[in-house]
Amino acid sequence: MREWVAALEEVIDNKLKLWAKGNKIENGEAVELYYRFEQNTMGVFVFWHDNEEMVTLKCMGPRVTHSYHWNNLNNRTFNKVMDRVGNLAQMIMHPPIDPTD
Repeated sequence: MREWVAALEEVIDNKLKLWAKGNKIENGEAVELYYRFEQNTMGVFVFWHDNEEMVTLKCMGPRVTHSYHWNNLNNRTFNKVMDRVGNLAQMIMHPPIDPTD
């Protein structure tokens, strides 16, 4: 599991290289990763305790608040987390332009 989490952290770090990275917290069965961009915070929580493997992604900011949850730590979950992190970062860093403005 440590390899899976390390690979996830490396890819997220690359996707969010313009974001400030907070302290990584781990206690042997869970890892918390935090990133901040302006007033937005994104947290990735990875849990692997007995058969309760899961990833939770929380994104909070003045314009967006999202929470996602995936079970199992496998390649499919990895891809889903990476896709969602990229999409949220894109929305936050480059908000859509209102065509009526």
